[in-house]
Amino acid sequence: MPKNNKKTANILEAELSIGGINLTQKAIFAKNLSVMLKAGVTISEALQIIIDSTNGKFKKIIIGVLKSVEAGQSLADSLARYPKVFSGIFRSAILIGEGSGTLSENLESISKQLEKERELRAKVINAMLYPVVVLVAAFFLGLVIAFLVLPKIVPLFLGLKVKLPLSTKVLIWLASVIENYGLFIFIILIATAAFLIWICRQKFSYPVTHWLLLRLPLVKNIIRNLSLASFCRTLGLLLQSGLNIDEAFKVTGDSLDNYYFRQSLNNIAASVNKGMTISENLANYKRLYPVMMVRMIMVGEKSGKLEDSLFYLANFYEDEVDKETKSLSASIEPVLLIIIGLVVGFLALSIITPIYSITSGMRN
Repeated sequence: MPKNNKKTANILEAELSIGGINLTQKAIFAKNLSVMLKAGVTISEALQIIIDSTNGKFKKIIIGVLKSVEAGQSLADSLARYPKVFSGIFRSAILIGEGSGTLSENLESISKQLEKERELRAKVINAMLYPVVVLVAAFFLGLVIAFLVLPKIVPLFLGLKVKLPLSTKVLIWLASVIENYGLFIFIILIATAAFLIWICRQKFSYPVTHWLLLRLPLVKNIIRNLSLASFCRTLGLLLQSGLNIDEAFKVTGDSLDNYYFRQSLNNIAASVNKGMTISENLANYKRLYPVMMVRMIMVGEKSGKLEDSLFYLANFYEDEVDKETKSLSASIEPVLLIIIGLVVGFLALSIITPIYSITSGMRN
């Protein structure tokens, strides 16, 4: 390898750890590059213009891509040095575009794909934002009551010469436990939460955690429809870009988050390569792929308009995700209000009842 190429490779390898690039940045990058290439600007000039209008971590990555392109590498190979930033779909579409002369069109399709993905994620996050905020606020309010309020109230109750109700006795017991073991309990809770988050992010746990997500009543439809929408749009984009069917299935499978969808698509890729149709293969996974979807894809295969069927299905399941996220938020809200109301009612009953007993005794 020439000296300059080695130097470029070392620089790029050192930048592989740069991440944290959001979907909007990547969508804008693809769109701007597409527009400039259509206008007749060379890839190197286009990348330089993008660098001048970009900042932060993404700017460093584009600089690395530009250096690689100037060293003689293709755009797809240059982007492949940053697998955590540019996905397999992104790179595959560009690779096909460079080979077929449709790079600007494929970049525009990628931009639309990323924008759709961003919108979907935003809908899910917005639906979960309210319940998460309420739960976090309730957790910290509980800590304040447990560590600051109860220690001051409990001695008062213990000094009262009245018969305490069960709720007050339970409150006193909780206060005693928190006073003696509060710090230990808090550390255990934080450690357990951190451990569970870590476990859920490990690949060896995916068969269990992803199985649960596909069966939990409140989120199973959202997870399934998200996966279906991503599958249809990604496969449609790759086929439209010119990628062959078995390779498109492999790239699509690797791009999906859910373990079971990923496994099914990897298996289907091998079967499709042997001559079986997509719809025949999808029909073997009835728990993952609905009958309506299989029939639509069958129609697309027979009519020669598979990409159109896939994009129609992607839009349909994205709309379903939107409906499900709104429904989830509406379902969780009353449950949270009931739980918080019960806790507040328990505290009020535990504190007010003994005081009421004292005032009644004094009147008598």
